[in-house]
Amino acid sequence: MTYEQAHDALLALARQNGGLIAAERVEADEALASDSSTVSAAARALAGSTNVFAVPREDGGWFPYSEIRITVL
Repeated sequence: MTYEQAHDALLALARQNGGLIAAERVEADEALASDSSTVSAAARALAGSTNVFAVPREDGGWFPYSEIRITVL
């Protein structure tokens, strides 16, 4: 998976869920889980964007945030 594909997949998840990207959904997706390092990098880039709020993950999964909320899609 390329970085761009990971980024687009995360944005698609956000659009499907009212702007919310939840760690559980990301980790349950086989395509995203197959390249966790690329998906994590895309998530970190999204988290640093304008109109995005990210909650750091504390429970030990591979996705770096428990949730990412995008207020403007």
